[in-house]
Amino acid sequence: MGRRIFVCISLVLSSFQIFSQTIVLDKTGWIEVKGNLTHWRDEAHKLSLDDVRLLKFDSIPTDKAPNFGFDRAVHWFRIDVTNQSPYTVWQLEVAYAPLDHIDFYILSDSSLTKKHKISGDRYPIQARDVWHRHPVFSFDIATGQTKSIYLRVNTISSVQLPVIFWNPSAFQTASYNVQLINGLFFGGMILMLLYQLFLFISMRDRVTFYYVLTLLAMVNIVAFFQGYTFLYIYPGHPAMNDIFAMFSGPAFVFSSTLLTRSFLNLKKFSPLLDKLMVTNMVLNVLAGLVMFVLFPRISYEYHHYFILVHCLLALTSAGYCFYKNYRSARYYLIAWITLLIATVFFTISNLGFIPGYMSTNYSGLMIGCILQMLFISFALGDRWNILRRENQLAKELELKRNQEENERLEREVQLRIEEIQQKSEKLAEVNRVKDKLFSVVSHDIKGPLSSLQLALSLLKSGDVSREEFQHLTKALETRFSQTTEFIENLLQWATLQLKGETYEPTYLDLSKIAEETITLMEVDLQRKDIKVKNNLHQSLQAYADLNMIRSILRNLLTNAIKFTSNGGVITLNAMRTDRQVILSVADTGVGIPVSNQHRMFTLGSITTPGTKQEKGTGLGLLLCKEFVEKNGGRIWFESVEGKGTTFFFSLPENQESVQQIASA
Repeated sequence: MGRRIFVCISLVLSSFQIFSQTIVLDKTGWIEVKGNLTHWRDEAHKLSLDDVRLLKFDSIPTDKAPNFGFDRAVHWFRIDVTNQSPYTVWQLEVAYAPLDHIDFYILSDSSLTKKHKISGDRYPIQARDVWHRHPVFSFDIATGQTKSIYLRVNTISSVQLPVIFWNPSAFQTASYNVQLINGLFFGGMILMLLYQLFLFISMRDRVTFYYVLTLLAMVNIVAFFQGYTFLYIYPGHPAMNDIFAMFSGPAFVFSSTLLTRSFLNLKKFSPLLDKLMVTNMVLNVLAGLVMFVLFPRISYEYHHYFILVHCLLALTSAGYCFYKNYRSARYYLIAWITLLIATVFFTISNLGFIPGYMSTNYSGLMIGCILQMLFISFALGDRWNILRRENQLAKELELKRNQEENERLEREVQLRIEEIQQKSEKLAEVNRVKDKLFSVVSHDIKGPLSSLQLALSLLKSGDVSREEFQHLTKALETRFSQTTEFIENLLQWATLQLKGETYEPTYLDLSKIAEETITLMEVDLQRKDIKVKNNLHQSLQAYADLNMIRSILRNLLTNAIKFTSNGGVITLNAMRTDRQVILSVADTGVGIPVSNQHRMFTLGSITTPGTKQEKGTGLGLLLCKEFVEKNGGRIWFESVEGKGTTFFFSLPENQESVQQIASA
């Protein structure tokens, strides 16, 4: 429908154009025909030269070369030529390589004898009148003579007929100049292709490989439409022209789709555009395969639509990624703008929607390819710079992470070494204390048992008086009381070390526990005439384990009694802080020597005799420390040698205090 509207508009506009005129060959040696010819369209493919000579051909616009797009009909063209030059040998060049079949007929006014030649890309290059990439026909025309030339065009490609008349010398000069320009173009493209291929081999960058494929596809398309692939690659195999025509377009769409998707990371920025590009690529490749199977029933026209859609999608994708602040997309966007402009004119010219040839098909496409090559090279260089900086930054970050990891491992190793050393020292201390403890155990348990055995032997012999018996039983009672205390502390300590003491906290009345403990120690207090001042008031409570607190108070009172001389005083005090209760047990005893203070609450503080040589093991203070810490508190002391010692320990006031202390 679009083409019909265009044809109608063209016919209307043609009425305002100058009707075709006779071509005058002058001494300049060349002339471009453009629309100065007449035309007849043979839909049925049945007209011969004799038939068309009787027809009145239609005029076409004279300012542009004929362009009818993809049309399977046979097209006849008539050109009237008058030679007013001194040259008698001329050449007619049809400067459009993809035409399949061209019949050349020439007749003079004075003779009906015709000369017939054929050319086109369906015939080997060797069969052409002139060895050239375009169809070229040589003919003789005397000075002052007029002849009519008929051209019959039958092709499945776009029907375009840019005709130029040359004398051989001018044709050779013009061909040389064009070859030189085209050589520079293809040489530059091939050099860039080889350079990018070298970069790919060096860097193994996938995007660079896709760019190499795209460059190769672009060079192939330009070379195909200019006739160089036929002239230099397969001059004797014209059937290859159709294969190249089927797959050159899909190859370009395929390679540049891979390049665009990979370079722009399109799947990340716009999955929709990514899917559209892939869909267009797949459909174009499938169209090429269908053309290969059903040739020549499927037109090459569809390839042009796919290429046009592809360029629009690539341009849109680059613009969208640039809008999303993808820096490398700016050069890519400019590259596709230049190529899109050239491709649009090239495509719609082949489709027949606009006239014209030289400015749109060859030079425009070549300039677009050059600009795209340059800007994509800039884009790749910019991308490599970004990747290099990112790689350098990644290496620096990786190095920093490795250093931090090494430092962390070194710290962990150091901590493990210190931990192992501490455990080793602790094991050595435990072994030392174990040996000392076994010595004490064997002495403190064996002594009372030996005394008991001796007392039983004396009783059995009957040599003990009543007074001696009472004195003996009193001494045995003291020894067994000390031994019982020692065994009780030893069992508690062993249980705590092996499986841990059961911790069952509850709200405790500290004043009541203190009174019970003082009562329990009454005999020992009376023996040494020691007074106890209990300053704990009735409302004092703490949140702790009952058995552990009893053991703590009992051991602290026992130690105070042990190291307080006759007539001394022991004082129990308490105070509240914001979250804790602090209890203290103070005595007026002998105090702790400075040299021994650092050994308190350790296994190394075993056995120190009391003021009356009371036996001890030192386990009591160790138990006190572990029980206090088990309840979320701490224990410490203040001592002045010769004046006395005060032990302090803290306990949580309530359950909330336990949680606060644990999280602190």
